[in-house]
Amino acid sequence: MRAMRAEQFSGYEGLTLVDLPKPVVSDGKVLLRMTAAGVTPLEHTILSGQFPLAKAPLVLGSEGAGVVEEGGGMDFPVGSRVMFTGPYGVAEDGAYSEWLAVRKESLCLIPEGVDDVSAAGIPVAYLTAQMALTLAGFQAGKTVLAPAIGGAVGNAVTQLARALGANTPSQARPILRKPRRRRRSASMRLLIPLSRRWVTACVVSQAVTAQTW
Repeated sequence: MRAMRAEQFSGYEGLTLVDLPKPVVSDGKVLLRMTAAGVTPLEHTILSGQFPLAKAPLVLGSEGAGVVEEGGGMDFPVGSRVMFTGPYGVAEDGAYSEWLAVRKESLCLIPEGVDDVSAAGIPVAYLTAQMALTLAGFQAGKTVLAPAIGGAVGNAVTQLARALGANTPSQARPILRKPRRRRRSASMRLLIPLSRRWVTACVVSQAVTAQTW
C-alpha cells in the first residue's frame, strides 16, 4: 500500500511516498480503507523534531476517516463509515496511508449527512474543545468566550457549549472587569481562577482559550 512517511523529522522535506505492507488485523483491531486524513498542529510539531515521543520513520496522521473492511464485528460491520483518533501517527503509524488497522475503542461511526473529509477533522478538534470546556468548569447556563473562533477548535467550543446549554449572547451578563494578564505554559493546564465567576482553561497546543462566567 502507499503511505506518506516521515523518514526523518527535518521538516516537510522529510516526507516520502513509500510502499508498505497492508496491515494485518489482529489484537482487536479493525482494518480501515482510508478515505480522508486530518491535519493538526501535532503533525507540524513532529516534523519539526519537537515531539520526543515520536520516532522516525513514521507514517503521520493522528485522526482520519475510513470504511471498515475487516474485524469490526457487530459494532462496526463491513462497509461502515467511521472516524478515529488516538496514538496513530505518534506512537505507531497513522492515517496518511491507504489502509490502517485501528483499535475498536478509537472508532466512532460517522453520522449520516457528514462527509468523510469533514469527519476526518472532527475527533481532535471536538475532543480538545470538550477538554477546554471541562477544565473551564462549564455548566449549562454559563456564558462561553472562545477567542479562537474561525478555527476548528474555536468553532467546536461554541457548538458544544450551545448544545450543552450555554447562554445565548442576549442572555449573557456584561463583563464588568477584564481578566488580568496571565502566563501560558506549553501544555494544557487549569489556570488559577481570576475570581469566583471566572475560570480559564488554556489549551495552547490547539491555540484556543475557553472562558466561562
